[in-house]
Amino acid sequence: MASPRPPCSASRAGTLIGDLSGWRTAFVAVGVLGLAALVGLLAVMPRLPSQGTIGFRELPLLLRDNPRARLGVIITFLLISGHFTAYTFVRPILAEVGGIEAGLIGVLLMAYGAAGIAGNFVAGSRATGNLLSTLITICAALGAVTAVFALTDPGPVTGIALLVVWGVAYGGVSVSLQTWMLRAAPGTPEAASSLFVATFNLSIALGALIGGAAADGIGLTGVLAVAACLLLWAAATIGTARTGRTI
Repeated sequence: MASPRPPCSASRAGTLIGDLSGWRTAFVAVGVLGLAALVGLLAVMPRLPSQGTIGFRELPLLLRDNPRARLGVIITFLLISGHFTAYTFVRPILAEVGGIEAGLIGVLLMAYGAAGIAGNFVAGSRATGNLLSTLITICAALGAVTAVFALTDPGPVTGIALLVVWGVAYGGVSVSLQTWMLRAAPGTPEAASSLFVATFNLSIALGALIGGAAADGIGLTGVLAVAACLLLWAAATIGTARTGRTI
């Protein structure tokens, strides 16, 4: 079953190694870690045969016929686009808005990744019984972090605390959204996962595009404000699902 990018500590470790030893060393280290992960997966993961084959035409049919899956795609689009609108510019945000020294940013991104691992476990344990509230909490936390960065001059200490909250909240995104999609279409998990992954990755690209346009036009504060609006819009959309008992 396909899955989108998890909260990846290896990428943050790569940033830190790159700061300390150069980008070539970082690429080698991340490559070695990737190979080690591959060997581990081959050694310990059981075989998971597909339950069936799907064609491309099944994806738009799922969108058309399944309102819960359709709503999951909309929430994924808003949440992931909103996150990456801001996260694409996390370094200048931390340095220029948060007032954090450039030399600390690699270490802090590593801490962000570690916080994401914690968030993944916390959200995974909560999503089973409280999926809607878990997603609303994630969206509200991400929206609040970006809004505080946009509206205040947080300073280094508050900026670091906000980054950790950001990491914890984003760490729960993938597991919670994928749980939504699988519950929305329990009879066609392959199609639901494929639709989710496609939406997730397209939203990463769109978020970066929106963030770039905002940065060129209205600066980093504008980037953060746009991100906060998208994330709070996602929270409001999930709230309508709770009201209507959509899932």
